Formats: sequence, structure tokens, C-alpha cells
Amino acid sequence: MVVVAIVLNNESSQNALVSSNRARALLLIADDVGENRIREFQLLSEAGGYEVINTVIQRRRPDTRYYLGIGKLSEVESLIDSFKPDVVITYHQLNPIQYVNLERRLRTRVMDRVLLILEIFGRRAGSKEAKLQIELTRLRLEIPRVREFIRLAKMGEQIGFYGGGEYAIEAYYRYMMRRIAHIRRELNAIKRRRESLVIRRKDYGLPQVALTGYTSAGKTTLFNRLTKENKYVDGKPFATLDTYSRLVNFNGVNAILTDTIGFIDDIPPLLIESFYATIAEVLNADLILFMLDVSDDYQEFSRKFVSSAKIFNDLGISRTSVLPILNKIDLTNGIDITDKLNLVESEFSNYVIISAKAGIGIDDLKNAIRSRLEPLIISKKREGSKE
Repeated sequence: MVVVAIVLNNESSQNALVSSNRARALLLIADDVGENRIREFQLLSEAGGYEVINTVIQRRRPDTRYYLGIGKLSEVESLIDSFKPDVVITYHQLNPIQYVNLERRLRTRVMDRVLLILEIFGRRAGSKEAKLQIELTRLRLEIPRVREFIRLAKMGEQIGFYGGGEYAIEAYYRYMMRRIAHIRRELNAIKRRRESLVIRRKDYGLPQVALTGYTSAGKTTLFNRLTKENKYVDGKPFATLDTYSRLVNFNGVNAILTDTIGFIDDIPPLLIESFYATIAEVLNADLILFMLDVSDDYQEFSRKFVSSAKIFNDLGISRTSVLPILNKIDLTNGIDITDKLNLVESEFSNYVIISAKAGIGIDDLKNAIRSRLEPLIISKKREGSKE
């Protein structure tokens, strides 16, 4: 008892105790990815509640059978023997054959970055809709893997963690298909209710403003400042999963402001598709506030900017409906700010520089939003009078 008291009084030992209770993860990357993406992968793992014990990188394309080549795989087996990780996480999405082969070879739990993101989503989702969307995506990802397990079972092979026999696996497969059909019916009903809500908002003549951008850019911090709310903020990826909408007065113009989920690099279409509700908020918005972290170094800023711009292109969003917001100006040293501004100006005609946390430039932002919304309001009133 005395020893325990001494340990808990030591702050560093207490942190170590908390860390030791977390699941330990070994990360695998089979590609020549940049340091920023590697760091983002590590941060994602930490946001998922894992302690990263090591990151193994193979600078070549993923192997079709084991994700990593045989030589690098032997190195991973040695690390597993030494560190005994609870899970191995791969950067790329695994196909069914890679997934089964890795689990059988490494004899430990294997997951990919997509499932890691879904785990984070699952822990942070609050609404019924978000939880259903997460479950649907997880089931759709599992179906090809379960089919592979069934194939191996019919070949008479032992299939590791799914070793309950052919009947049990096929019964689970049938349950998955029924569950997917049920979830889709529920989500369609929620989607119809959401669409009717958007129509009612438009009937009231209130413009729709959506906050979007790369994850951890400060969207929810700005949302809290503009709405005087206190939504959850922790600086980690995907702190916001559910959409929040509030009425905000932008220096004389009322509008509905919606906080949305953040973008991230290399996110599979399946994940984007499963979160249609959040994307719908962006597509239905009269104005999109595109948040950027201007305190990032230029290479990181450019990567996130290009990635977000590509998502806008994929969604068919016009540049004229987007207002870039360069956030965290209080954290930048100003050395490479000109290069960042030039990059933004290459795609957009204007922008606003702020610090959502420190309150810098908020009034300028409200004025910029008002000037963008006023012509839309006048146009809608003219259309209404003609009718």
C-alpha cells in the first residue's frame, strides 16, 4: 500500500501507469509516404486509444499477399515476439486475402487504417444516425473478409480467429446481410426527415452556412465562439462526428451555421459515402467556410489544402460558394505566410485570417459572411415575390 501511494504521487509514474493500461499497437506502412502522413497515422492511432510502440515502414508498394514483403514481415515477427503488441495496424486498407494471411502469419489481431478510423468514430459518435452509419460501414467492410473465411472453411483450412466452423461463419454472414438491409431502411428514413428539415429552413428564408475543412483545423472552436456553445474540443482527429446546427447572427444577417466532420487524406470512398448526412449539409449550404490551419509548415499546409480541394471537386462544389478561413494566425511565426496566401489565392478569390481561440479577426469574418449572404437573401426575396 505504501509503495502504491508513492507511485501515484509521482506525476511521471502516474502518466506511465495510464499509458501501460492502453492497448499497444505496431504500425505498418508499405509505401513511400511523407513524414507528415506518418505522423498523422500515429496521431490517429493515439486518438483511437492505442500506445504506438513502433512504426515499420517498407518503401515500396504493398505486397499482394501479406501487405509487406517476406523479409520485412520477418522483422515484424521479431518485433511482435519482443514487444507483444495487442494489435497490428496497417496504413492502407487491406483486401480479404492480405487480412487473412497477416492474421494467420502474425498470430495477433490485425486491422487497417479504415477500421481504426471507424473505431474512433464509434467511440465519439453521439447520435443514432452516426452510430448506424458507422455500423453499416463496418459491416460492408467485413463482408468480403467473411466471404474469404467461408472459402477457406470450405477448403477445410483452419482460419484462426474465425475458427468456429463453416456453419457459424455462414450464419454470421446471413445475419450481416439482414442487418445491413435493416440499417439502410432506418438511414433512409432519417435522411428523408433531414431533407424535410432543410426544406423547412429554406422556406423560412434562412441561409445555410457549413463549417468544413481538414480535421483538427479548429472548426468546432470557431463554431463555439460564433454560437456561444461549448461543444467538445480536444485537438485530436475527428473530435466532431455529429453535425450541429445553430442560428447565428452575422452582423445583421441571420443564418443557420452547421459544424461538420473533418476531411482527412487517403480516406476511402466507402467512409465518405457512409457519412452522407454530413456531406449533405455541405452540398445544401449556401456558403461553405473552409477552415485551414495556417500555423502548419508550408508542406503540411499545402498537403491539407490540396486534399481538401480535391474533396470539393469530387463533391462538385463550386469555388464561388467557398470562403477559406485561415485559422490559428496567433500560432504562426509569419515566415512562410506569403507562400500560404499565394496558394490559397491560386484557387479562391478572397479569404479571411483569424484565430478562433484568441478571437482575432472574428468581426472581419462575420462581415465577410454577411457580404456573401446578403446577395443570396435579396435574390431569394425577388424569386419569392415573382411567385
